[in-house]
Amino acid sequence: MEIYEALREARNLSGKSQEYMALELGIARKTVQNWERGASEPTIGQAIAWFKALDVKPLPYLFQIIHEDLEGIGSGDDLARLHNSLAKLIKELPAEGTRQLLYLFYGEHGSSPRAVLNMLTAHLQTPMSDRVIQGSVILKNYEIAKKKNCLTNAEHIQPNVELLNKAIAMGEEAYLQDKKTYILAADK
Repeated sequence: MEIYEALREARNLSGKSQEYMALELGIARKTVQNWERGASEPTIGQAIAWFKALDVKPLPYLFQIIHEDLEGIGSGDDLARLHNSLAKLIKELPAEGTRQLLYLFYGEHGSSPRAVLNMLTAHLQTPMSDRVIQGSVILKNYEIAKKKNCLTNAEHIQPNVELLNKAIAMGEEAYLQDKKTYILAADK
C-alpha cells in the first residue's frame, strides 16, 4: 500500500467526501485529489492531520505501507512469502510478544498450538462486541484462577493483565463508537 492509497481508503471507509477533507484541512479540493491519486504527497504533519480529521488511527495504514509484504495475507498465498513475512514480523516483536508466541507453541499449557491458533482466528472473525465480551470473560477466568492458585502452569509465561484491561476498554469504546478497529500504544 502506498500513502495515497492509505489516504483514499481511510477517507472512503469513513464515508467523508473530498470536500469535507479540503475544508477540515484548509486545503484546496484539488490538493486532496492529487494526494489520493499519488500526484503529490502530504507532509507527515498533513498526513497525521488527515487521519485525525477522519477520527481514524493511522497505525494500521502505516503498518501496511511499511510492511507491504504483509498486506492482504490470504489462504492462497505462497508459503515462501508467508515464511518471509513471518520472519520479518518476529524480528520486530518486543521481548514479551516473542515469549508469548514461543509459549503458544512450546509452553506446557496442555493445548494444541494449531487449535489455539484456530480459536484465535475464529475469535477475530466475530464482531467487536463479541470479542470484547469474550475477552472480559477470559480475563476474569484468569484472575480467579490466579487467586485460587490453580493456573495451568504458574511458572510459565503469563498475560499482561494491564494490557488486556486496556485492550478490552478500547475494544468496547471502538464498538460503542461504531469503529472497526482499535490500536494500543503497545502495538506501535
